[in-house]
Order: sequence, then structure tokens, then C-alpha cells
Amino acid sequence: MPGITITESRPNEVLAALHASAEAEREYLFAAREAQPDDLILVAWRDEKAVGYIATSDERDEGLLVWEHVVVPDHRGEGIGQRLLVEAARRTQPGTVIVIDPMAELDTDRIADYYSRLGFTRPSEGGLWATANDVIRATRRRQGAQGEGATPVSVIVNGKAPGVVTVAPDAPVRTAVSVMSAEGVGAVVVSSDASRVEGILSERDVLTGLDRLGPELLDHPVSAVCTTDVVTATVYDSVAEVMELMTSRRIRHLPVTSTGQLYGVVSVGDLVLHRLYSLDGSPAEA
Repeated sequence: MPGITITESRPNEVLAALHASAEAEREYLFAAREAQPDDLILVAWRDEKAVGYIATSDERDEGLLVWEHVVVPDHRGEGIGQRLLVEAARRTQPGTVIVIDPMAELDTDRIADYYSRLGFTRPSEGGLWATANDVIRATRRRQGAQGEGATPVSVIVNGKAPGVVTVAPDAPVRTAVSVMSAEGVGAVVVSSDASRVEGILSERDVLTGLDRLGPELLDHPVSAVCTTDVVTATVYDSVAEVMELMTSRRIRHLPVTSTGQLYGVVSVGDLVLHRLYSLDGSPAEA
């Protein structure tokens, strides 16, 4: 990952500051404990700034326990957390079991969703686990595409104008159509709070609804015609993975989430522009 350096560390004020930076978002913390001198702690640096770390302990027979895995809020979605985990896996024996045991108050389903992409499985009881080889193999699969394809999709979202166009599920379809026209977009995310994805309304949905209901469609609530079984990507997915997903599912607009919350939307047009600018080396502008 360009611009990121990984270093091994010991308990110090840098780790204390990183820990404090994530205190308000407990889902990124897995234990309340102090680092010990023999723990394996890796710190990710962007230039001179520490932007994340992973703290592990050798539990002997039980494997390598990941007890904290933190990326500061401003740098999430850049693949730094994945890089830290892989570097920890590379520093232990291939068959070593890596265990992640989230704290009881955390959203374990959300955590499991993230780590399952990195080779971890979730037994019926206990935390998540994988061998060091599992983690490395899963990462290689995710990075199978080279060049611009391995870029996290968050890079495309971050290059677009800030904000996501949403509409409430109880809004009339005519309102959604007006919003789509005014914003020049082919789809809007359906959300009651502009954060949780409850559906997506596309031009195709509107046309299908008009064919079925006629002009009366415009007075129906958006929830009556929108697609509620929404396919989404996460900020950790690569551009190549998103392109494959949108092509196989014939999706033109794809919501992107971060820890379950709406982060942005990518369109086929966004991906085409990214591809074109990557080929000629020019900066892509959305």
C-alpha cells in the first residue's frame, strides 16, 4: 500500500493516543487491557502520522489472540486494517491459529462480516479464528487484480462530491423522481435517516412501476416500488471486486457501506471513468 509503513512497537504514548482516537467507537476495540512488553504490536504510519495498530498476544496452545485492531476514523476504508492483520499473520508460523474474541457489547455480526472476508470463520460458540495461512491466502484472493483493480472502492467514493442522495421510504415517488432529476442521478438510496440502507430506487424501478400502475404510481410511497433486497459493497472491497459484482448482478448503482452505515454510491459511470483515467495516468474527477 503506497505511503503506508508498518513498524513493530511496544507500549508507548503513540499507542495510547491511537487507542483514545477510537474510544468513541467501541466496535473497533476487542479488549480492555494493557499491552505487555512481549506482545506483538504493529503500527501503521502514513508519512509521520500513526494511523492504526494491531495488538496481539501469544496465548501458546490457544494461538495468537488479537485483542485490539484499530484504525483512526479519518483513515478507515483505505485497507490499513487488512494490511495490519496480514503483517501480523506473516510474523507467526503458517499454521498458527489467530483468534479474535470481540467484547460482549460489540456488534459481533458486523465484526464477523468484516473478518470473514479475510479468511476467518465463526464457530457456533466463541470468537472468530483462522490460521495465519488462511489470512494470507484470503488477502491474495482479494488482491488478485493488479494495478487499479486492487484499489479500494472508497478511493472512488472519496473522489466524488460529498454526500449521498437519499429519499425517505414514505416519500411519494414523484418526490423521488424530482430529486433524481435535480441531482442528475439514475438512482437514490432509500433511507429513513440517511445512514441505514433500506432500499434503492432506480430509473428501472420507476419504469417498471409505471408499466404496472400507470400515472398513479407517482402518488405511491417509494417503499411500494423500490428494490429492498439491496446488494451493497463495503469500503474494504476493491474496485475489481465491485466491477465483478455489478457486472454479474447487472447493477448500475451500488451503495457502499462502512461498518453497516451508508458511505457513498458508485455507478457504472464512476467505474468506467476510474478505469479510463487509470490507463492514461490522469487524475480521475467525479
